Amino acid sequence: MTDLPQYTIRESVRAKHVILKISLHDGLVVVVPRGFDVRQVAQILQERRGWINRGLERIERKKRVLEAESAWDVPKELPLRAINEEWMIEYEQNHSSRITVTIPDEMHLILSGSTANHALIGRALRSFLLAKARMDLRDLLLALADEHGFVVTKVSVRLQKTRWGSCSTQGAISLNAKLLFLPADLVDYVMIHELCHTVHHNHSADFWLLVQEHLPQAQTLRRTLLDDAWHLVPPWLDGVQRGSRGTGIARDHQSIE
Repeated sequence: MTDLPQYTIRESVRAKHVILKISLHDGLVVVVPRGFDVRQVAQILQERRGWINRGLERIERKKRVLEAESAWDVPKELPLRAINEEWMIEYEQNHSSRITVTIPDEMHLILSGSTANHALIGRALRSFLLAKARMDLRDLLLALADEHGFVVTKVSVRLQKTRWGSCSTQGAISLNAKLLFLPADLVDYVMIHELCHTVHHNHSADFWLLVQEHLPQAQTLRRTLLDDAWHLVPPWLDGVQRGSRGTGIARDHQSIE
């Protein structure tokens, strides 16, 4: 038996089977159901060694990119690819200790006040983005649900650190406001994925067949989403600086459930 990478075992009362997770912050984590015989973990890791190696290599690539990037610059635009909008941002420094956001005309923001304070700028832009996402992403999801014949009981939009979207057993879907920065085809994939969870609240073969039925290119889009989409999200959304030791905690492991 070849040497295994370092890993952490976590017990979960919700887990029905063993789940492997890889993130920049936590490394390889093995989630096991309560009462599971942990002596079986080593064999499971050997069987999934190829997947684990690819995941660890991907995380290392992300780490190198993040470490090479400098602290985030004040953004001059908001490229909202999901809805094909690009907002220009203008800054006006004054004696106010706050940041005020105004919209003088279409796709044009003015941030006025203490514009030397990056933390305040990030907070103001996050508030703007969240308000916009709650309107636009909700409309996109409901339009897709209607087009594909799904029933959604509730839609919520938040700024989440690790999930692109999720669906409750009651059919309530939660979306990440960061989806606005992704191309429309990747957003469609996340939404179709969550809509299919209103029928199958698991990742069974039937679930994946349903996803494929509604989105034939789902497998390709899933790989792109999990491997590359994180890099399209600007760092100020997480309230951290690129290149800092804490960056990976917020940006390393986007997922969908």
